[in-house]
Amino acid sequence: MTADEAPSGEADAGEGGTGAPPDPGEPNRVFSRLTREYSSDVIKVQWYARRCIHSAACIRALPQVFNPSRRPWIDVDAGNADAIAAAVTRCPTGALQFERLDGGPAEPVPETVEILAIDNGPYFVRGPVKVEDSKGGVIRSDTRLALCRCGQSKHMPFCDNTHRAVGFRSQPPTE
Repeated sequence: MTADEAPSGEADAGEGGTGAPPDPGEPNRVFSRLTREYSSDVIKVQWYARRCIHSAACIRALPQVFNPSRRPWIDVDAGNADAIAAAVTRCPTGALQFERLDGGPAEPVPETVEILAIDNGPYFVRGPVKVEDSKGGVIRSDTRLALCRCGQSKHMPFCDNTHRAVGFRSQPPTE
């Protein structure tokens, strides 16, 4: 099986679901290793399906480049590299990453870690973050990710939108 093939019974985001959010009561159902890359002479954008929870931050930031109704859904020729890089960094999960091919700046790495609890959703984490397993192995090292709060994600500790399917409701913090 290649990285772009879905196992039997699992939806392939390449067949109509790429970039489009799941129904409100459903978690993501995309093949976990599905990745797409979109390049021009000045910038390369990678999309990691398993990380995407369809917050649509990229679409709101630059709809002419990020359009889930179009195939391919990312058109790197429809915007300038600085605007595309800025839109990519708005992705709260790190599902979108970029590499400048024109010598432009890489994504800035925040000096501190910030965690934002999303109402009825995940924790959005920004900063220099390394997630390790119980044996100290690195699961992921990144500057943007979404951590599950509902406890039901199929790829813990990361959010996969299952909170929507299970009706998770966050409680106000208590001290």
